Amino acid sequence: MTKSPLVFNQNRYYKGFAHTGLSANLLTQAFPFYLAFRADGQLVQIGDAMQRLCPHLTPGQPIDYYFQLRQPSVEFQSLTQPLDNLLRLECLANQVQFEGRAIYVEQQELIYFLGSPHLDDAYALNSLVAKVANRSSRGAASDMLLLLQARATSLSDTRRLAEKIAEQRAELRQALRQAELATAVLEQAADAIEITDADARLLYVNPAFERITGYQRDEVMGKTVAELFCLGQPDEILYQEIAQTIAAGKVWQGSCMGRRKDGSSYPQEVTIFPIHNKAGQITNRVAIKRDVSDRQRTQEKLGNSLSLLQATFEATADGILVTNGQGNILNFNQKFTELWQISTNQLIAWDEFHDLKFIARFLKHPYQFSSRIQELYTQPQIESHDILELKDGRYLEGRSCPQRSGDSVIGRVWSFRDVTERLQTEAKIRYQASHDLLTGLPNRMFFNQRLADALAEAIRQQKLLAVMFIDLDRFKLINDSLGHAAGDQLLQEVAQRLRTCLRKHDLVARWAGDEFTLLLTDINCVEDAVTIAQKILWAMKADFELEGHRLHISSSIGIAVYPNDGEDAETLLKNADAALYRAKDSGRNGYHLYTSAINSETSEWLALESHLHRALERREFVLYYQPQVNVVTGEITQMEALLRWQHPEMGLVSPAKFIPLAEENGLIVPIGEWVLRTACAQTCAWQAAGLPPVRIAVNLSARQLRQPNLVEMVAQVLSDTGLAPRYLELEITETTVMKNVELTKTILCELHRMGVSMAMDDFGTGYSSLGYLKKFPFNTLKIDQSFVRDLTTDPNDKAIVAAIIAMGRVLNLKLVAEGVETKVQEHSLLSLDCEEMQGYLFSPPLSTEEATLLLESQLLHS
Repeated sequence: MTKSPLVFNQNRYYKGFAHTGLSANLLTQAFPFYLAFRADGQLVQIGDAMQRLCPHLTPGQPIDYYFQLRQPSVEFQSLTQPLDNLLRLECLANQVQFEGRAIYVEQQELIYFLGSPHLDDAYALNSLVAKVANRSSRGAASDMLLLLQARATSLSDTRRLAEKIAEQRAELRQALRQAELATAVLEQAADAIEITDADARLLYVNPAFERITGYQRDEVMGKTVAELFCLGQPDEILYQEIAQTIAAGKVWQGSCMGRRKDGSSYPQEVTIFPIHNKAGQITNRVAIKRDVSDRQRTQEKLGNSLSLLQATFEATADGILVTNGQGNILNFNQKFTELWQISTNQLIAWDEFHDLKFIARFLKHPYQFSSRIQELYTQPQIESHDILELKDGRYLEGRSCPQRSGDSVIGRVWSFRDVTERLQTEAKIRYQASHDLLTGLPNRMFFNQRLADALAEAIRQQKLLAVMFIDLDRFKLINDSLGHAAGDQLLQEVAQRLRTCLRKHDLVARWAGDEFTLLLTDINCVEDAVTIAQKILWAMKADFELEGHRLHISSSIGIAVYPNDGEDAETLLKNADAALYRAKDSGRNGYHLYTSAINSETSEWLALESHLHRALERREFVLYYQPQVNVVTGEITQMEALLRWQHPEMGLVSPAKFIPLAEENGLIVPIGEWVLRTACAQTCAWQAAGLPPVRIAVNLSARQLRQPNLVEMVAQVLSDTGLAPRYLELEITETTVMKNVELTKTILCELHRMGVSMAMDDFGTGYSSLGYLKKFPFNTLKIDQSFVRDLTTDPNDKAIVAAIIAMGRVLNLKLVAEGVETKVQEHSLLSLDCEEMQGYLFSPPLSTEEATLLLESQLLHS
């Protein structure tokens, strides 16, 4: 293929000779490496030094016959800027490169290339001088000029190289700082973290891995994960599945049993993801493993508690008594006489006293009940609820409501039930739920409640309080070597010693495992907390006698003080925990006060919060809808509105990430109002389109329930959108309900009076009592998916679900099972008399368009 000649436009090159008084001959003498050629590229003159280096050059030939332009992104035709006439030419015969400028001499109508050889290093410089010197006919001055020109070029290149090296060093320092930060995060992580090569050989494990598995780092380095933890065919199948997933470049997530060095196993949640190099090849794997033993034990305890409560509830029957407006007995049932242990004849004979005064003779505190009767006669329109303690030790729950005829109260209906066993059971469960059974100390839940109360008091009184985390050093070693019995005995003795170190109003609790927490209220200064910490360290110095062994046990303590180290419970606990790990890192057997340098917010969290502030105004939130289905009729009875965040850069952000953040910074209030308004408007749109009328369910968070104008806001949204209140159902989790019982009850009752339905979401996962359940105007109980998931394989889960369904039927509540994913689960729930369900078996969450199509299809089939 013939090359097209280079075409030069002389108007684009300097023409300065006429104005400066310089001649072309003068410049060519100063630049012996020169070429002169016409605008069509034909060579006219060749500099002496240029001829020596490129002896094959011949005038009359086109310049591109000998040279190649080494700046392919720059065309001769586009050299329009003053600096654009800088050229680099490469001789095709010997690859020598020349760098210089092209200047147009108007008087001669020639273009001069004035330059010098472009050198990359000192070796090339010496070689060039040798070549020029061997062929020189010009003399020492010319050779010196060549040398200076070449050296200048080399120095320029060297300077650029030095600048590049300095830039790379700065990048390296930045990378090292980032690596140090990443290492610190890995070392302090609570979850076990493993980094392996592509063949699953361990390259790194963090301290949490050592704590959970019992292995030390030097024991596992270089070994494969399978060598350490694979014990049979089920494990081999699992590891093969993981290997295939990682080889495909995907993330593997799941639950499996982990194994410790001592052979024991524990449940864990695992996430494994591949690391790729720049070429896209998988070079490493990272595994994050979380021990979920405590969570499973808590769930089992809760399931047993709910079963016991349900059994008590079903075994209870009511005694009924009906009186007229004057208190005369009109009717009663047999259970009433059994509860009060009197005969029918006695009841009729005692009726002459009226006012139910005969009941007072059975009560331990008769005057309270007599006062209640007097109150009911002066205010006959009110209802009553009392717990009556009998002289024989039993407790009866009494309720009454007025019997009306039109607007007049004509009598009263009383119901009594024996709640002795239920109250005793609830008291026991409350104790078990708030105390550690091994040590007798309050547990984490009780501690958190007391901490919240103490913080509120400290804020009011403007006083200090301190939170301490205490961890026993080398407890796992003792527990593993001497056995769990010795470990339990050690925890009991430590608990007793901790009690002796505290003041009367301080609190010590068992947090988890070998961790204890202390709450010090009404302290005057930080030194007060330090004094108690020193007292605890001193108390631990005495030997412990365990299973015939005398052992010295030390402890590490982390301290955080309100308000300097945090103004809320979560921050104080987090900072005290961080200080504890700093104490451990500092050599154990000591204490450490929290400083702000220990913890810092991650950049991802800050960035997410920044984006969240703008997400609502940028309309990045969208609603998805998941139907609730009556599986008997096949009808869609309700749609649940589910919030999603479609970020333009991060993609679909998980609600598990941004909902807690919105709760914390208060953005959940405007976001929640947007969700409610959007969901109600969409429901009205469906109704206006003639689609089957369905109720819309919207979740309310704990922060929204504390919103002062929540009821007014809901009423305004319903008014603005035109949605009838009966088509709206608000869902509140069981945990949210129990955070502030009285406030929640007031708000829910007001919403209920508006005609809005109420549902308790995730029922069975919190700690509410059955007595509280009756206080709230709930229409629906939603059975949490954690119980539905193992319904067909776990007898305990099935028993819990059956108990919840039976209780809901007795209380006349609608029941909805969440998270139904299989036909087997559907059939099992149907057999337990639960007809309404929600889950992926019926439909995943749908976009507005998809949900509309689903409702239209139901209309067509109806």
